[in-house]
Amino acid sequence: MLSSENAGEPDPSMWLRKLVLRGFQLMPPVRDGAGELEALIYVRPHGDVIDIVEVLAEDTVRAARVPRRGEIRTDTHAAYWRITGGVIDVVDQVLALPETLIRA
Repeated sequence: MLSSENAGEPDPSMWLRKLVLRGFQLMPPVRDGAGELEALIYVRPHGDVIDIVEVLAEDTVRAARVPRRGEIRTDTHAAYWRITGGVIDVVDQVLALPETLIRA
């Protein structure tokens, strides 16, 4: 699923390790009926929010900051913040988020 075939290019797995170093927990891998890996999901509950990073492929990553209400809602209006893109870009933006929400 995640591999960097070109020598000298950044290794996306290093960015995933950064998530763990910042308190994200890797959930059990999501697998299809044949046992093939479909997604890696990292979560970090803190304060009144949960940060979620879902890795489907090196270039297909979704992340969101959602309210902490005892359940993770998937509707688009439930997220305070959301992004999609490649591993490196998405993780960089997730790690740049402030710890607490700034509300106007």
